[in-house]
Amino acid sequence: MSTLLVTPDTGTPGRTTSRSRRGQLDMTLNMEAELLAGVRRIVREHLRWWRVDAEASDRLLSAVNELLTNVLDHTARDDNGFRMASLLVQQVPDGVTAIVRDNDPRPPVPVAANPLAECGRGLALVRALVDESSVSTTDAGKDVWIFVSDLGSTERR
Repeated sequence: MSTLLVTPDTGTPGRTTSRSRRGQLDMTLNMEAELLAGVRRIVREHLRWWRVDAEASDRLLSAVNELLTNVLDHTARDDNGFRMASLLVQQVPDGVTAIVRDNDPRPPVPVAANPLAECGRGLALVRALVDESSVSTTDAGKDVWIFVSDLGSTERR
């Protein structure tokens, strides 16, 4: 059984939906900057519901926020004017995974960031926050997968 969650109305046309069931949150987003705070809130509440510890939750939330910001900064709008992305968060043994999917097939390119630059640190930040990450690409886009360990979660299940 799944529950449709209410996501913030940003006034932009297009679909933004959330589906939730035990240990899994699946969101389809018409990405706009105004959505980020609401997405973080929804993910945070699910991590709390799943009893993920605070440190793992903070790391996952920061990494997911950065990945969704990258969708805003680095992907083009589709033919309908939407910048669609999906977010799948799952509780797995020993931690939590998240997959951010967008419609840009170009893999993220690591950049040596200038310490004074206002951008260019996103991928390095994500890699520093998570325990594992990978990227897979297709003609339709890419998936960025991350894993954050939560060793205490197995004791609470």
